[in-house]
Amino acid sequence: MGIAEDDPTGIRSFVAGGISGAAFLVTGQPFDTIKVRMQNQVKGSVYRSSLDCLRKTVTREGPRALYKGMSTPLLACIPYSAVWFLGHDHMIRFQQHVLGREEMGVLNHGIGGLWAGVYMTFIIAPGERVKCLLQLQTDKRKAHRQYSGPVDVLRQTLRTGGLRQVFRGTFVTALRDVPGSGLFYVLYQATTQRYGETSSSVMLAGGLGGMAMWLWGVPPDVLKTKFQTAPPGKYNSFLDVAPELYRREGPGAFFKGFAPSGMRAFLANGVCLVVYDLVMQAWKKYLPTAATKHQLYSTV
Repeated sequence: MGIAEDDPTGIRSFVAGGISGAAFLVTGQPFDTIKVRMQNQVKGSVYRSSLDCLRKTVTREGPRALYKGMSTPLLACIPYSAVWFLGHDHMIRFQQHVLGREEMGVLNHGIGGLWAGVYMTFIIAPGERVKCLLQLQTDKRKAHRQYSGPVDVLRQTLRTGGLRQVFRGTFVTALRDVPGSGLFYVLYQATTQRYGETSSSVMLAGGLGGMAMWLWGVPPDVLKTKFQTAPPGKYNSFLDVAPELYRREGPGAFFKGFAPSGMRAFLANGVCLVVYDLVMQAWKKYLPTAATKHQLYSTV
């Protein structure tokens, strides 16, 4: 994934990242709903498998239930994805300045990915909390639901626990996303260096990077889901979740929801990177900067 040399502010990365983030969320939300429900149940108590969860969700609540809680992460995902790409862009430029060279290797992009993970954590954590609470509401009758929507979740959470409860789970979100983001960029860059940057190779690279990100991220994500959806006071920190979960369900509990997470990671990240690449190409073609125009005219 290259950066635009004639765009020192990173505005292209920011805008393209926002657009591709929306594509990521729409593609991946059904898988995410299944993942959250699988993670939050006691082993086998409600759903036998991811497919069973999908079948029961659609049968009992209709297909729209797969997109429950999407409005809040959609509002967050666009700036989150934009900031994620921008963070990578900033760290790559910083390394170029410090090292005194333009060419960046796989490890440099991995470092850029770590920094991108830091950028995005504080945007995504509150949205994740709201999303998870809404996704766990399975009753079709509105009168029996605890929350009427994302705004109601925020209102009730602020009233009962203040801003600290809105940001509950931020550290474990960082534990999931910062190293995972570094792995993503390493795999993405290694794959595109090997196979080029055609749409199919970008899709493959994004998918493989996404799966590597989630292979790391599933155990912290399980802890995050349990911690963010638990009643106030049940856990002092996300670290309290791990021993209880291990005693009750064994080591396999830390990989709950891996199947839907893996499918979501490959498909959604692949689509995200293809859209990002297409937006960057379109921007360069139809909205060239002064430097780009000079290059175009000089070749005529």
